[in-house]
Amino acid sequence: MRKPLSIAGALALSLIALPASASAAPSGSLDEALLDRKLQQLYGAADHSITAEVRLGDDVWSEAMGPRKIDGSGGAVDEDDRVRIASLTKSMVAAVLLQLQSEGEVDLDATLGDYLPGLLPYESEPTIRQVMQHTGGLDDYFLHLYPSLAENDMSDVYANYRNDYAPEELIAMSTADPLLFEPGTDFSYSNTGYMALGLLVEHLTRRELREVLDERVFEPADLDDTYLPKDGTAGIRGANPVPYMTTGEPDAPYFDTTRLSSDQLWAAGGVISTMEDVNDFYDALLDGTLLDGAELAQMTDFVGGGEGMYYGLGLVGLNPGCPGDPDEVFVGHTGGGLGHQTYSFHSVDGDTQATFTWNIDDRHAAADPDELNWALGSLLIAGLCGADAGPMPTGADQRVQALIADPVLEAPTLLK
Repeated sequence: MRKPLSIAGALALSLIALPASASAAPSGSLDEALLDRKLQQLYGAADHSITAEVRLGDDVWSEAMGPRKIDGSGGAVDEDDRVRIASLTKSMVAAVLLQLQSEGEVDLDATLGDYLPGLLPYESEPTIRQVMQHTGGLDDYFLHLYPSLAENDMSDVYANYRNDYAPEELIAMSTADPLLFEPGTDFSYSNTGYMALGLLVEHLTRRELREVLDERVFEPADLDDTYLPKDGTAGIRGANPVPYMTTGEPDAPYFDTTRLSSDQLWAAGGVISTMEDVNDFYDALLDGTLLDGAELAQMTDFVGGGEGMYYGLGLVGLNPGCPGDPDEVFVGHTGGGLGHQTYSFHSVDGDTQATFTWNIDDRHAAADPDELNWALGSLLIAGLCGADAGPMPTGADQRVQALIADPVLEAPTLLK
């Protein structure tokens, strides 16, 4: 099940076909020198500021590079800076629903209409499970909220990014037309679905989603610097690299999206966190703190296939082809929230973890796309595989698989 998003100019992030000469660091060893080089390579590829944390067993490499603001003011970024982790939020919402299913509060194979009649205006609704894995046929509200972004035109962003919306408004915006396909027959990444799932969590628990995440995810995983903003708020608490979007305008090439309304992200991507907390979350997800083995097995029951990328219940499966184990699948998610862009992937045993964020959504090729893509993929490979992808090949020797990102909240959909 693969359906690429039809968004012109979407950010392409590379998963590198490693050269035969690539070698991994010795087992149990964290190659900090390699990670330092790859971080510098990524920083040199563009003006992005980067925060990163990689773990291998008890060893931790944590670094940050660049200024918090494009003009150099605001000091340098720090490893503890907060960012919008965007669609990584989906892993958290999915974990809550799996907990609620085990408690007998919800049946994931029922429909949303069984619990929230009329929320989706379809006679044949997708199941909750299909919505969680993006096989429900739901359109994406961001394509309606920011239609000009399909042409990398920022007009709708300038006009709408501060606007507050109730989840029901955003859902209605994208469900006026029929489903994209019969539920269960295809894959199309949908932030709309996770807005609906957020309402479902609130209905089942009779509490606000941010309170539920605090109690069921943030507190048991010891995420001290993580929060879901209150409805209708903007900004990021504490120190953070300023989130920017490129504009394509020579006189003002970057647009600061700090004041984006949190309502536009919410259950689909509203959580704000740090690299350390993100790694702590996925560690808690995988070690039994948040889910038992049966629940995690459902979360990692992946659909899709081919090209090394799969989707489960709020969780991405990624096979980068590491030299030591070419078949190993890492789990996690990607996230892009109108500025901050995050990768976070982890071995299923939780022993290897790699999370990093950069602060510019570059849709106008302000940086050389090939160089940037190779640098991004190289850092990910270094973190997950402990392997050096080497310098960027040229011409026909440059073999990459493009991970296409939704222009607002990253949609992990593969194109050859």
